[in-house]
Amino acid sequence: MCAAAVTKRGSRDAILDAANALVRELGVSRMTLDAVAARAGLSKGGLLYNFPSKDALVRGMIERFVETLNAPSEGKVAERIADIRLAKIENLPDKNRASHSMLAAIAENPSLLEPIREAHAKLWAEIKLSGEDADKALTTWLAVEGLCFFEMFATSPLSDEERAAVIAKLRAMAAA
Repeated sequence: MCAAAVTKRGSRDAILDAANALVRELGVSRMTLDAVAARAGLSKGGLLYNFPSKDALVRGMIERFVETLNAPSEGKVAERIADIRLAKIENLPDKNRASHSMLAAIAENPSLLEPIREAHAKLWAEIKLSGEDADKALTTWLAVEGLCFFEMFATSPLSDEERAAVIAKLRAMAAA
């Protein structure tokens, strides 16, 4: 990879990191491109080179999140679903504030769901091709997504201990 590509990727990651931090602090509606550029240590022109609009920036945030959920890993489909997605649930800082803000952005602009739709279609295709593991992978995926929605909407009836127990059971089921 050439130095310019590394720099561009570094700038892009810095912008997305800054945007994510601001979304957690302020919400999407109050996040400005000027604030993101300042937080990332870039000029507004540098930000606009990577993300020409606020919608493009929010789409980039969603795409990066989806990429982390679909990162290549070893193992059966069910195990990968459990490992990657459950780790995200366990490690989201201030997840409710950021989730609510991103949901509001998506409600305003439903086209922002496209990267998620694409990722779901890709994972569904992989699950269907996984042979004997397909039922377990599908069950794991649906259970994990349900847990994610509980967390996103802050509607989970589970205590922290109960949630940890459910996560442990899902991991064990996926690995069996």
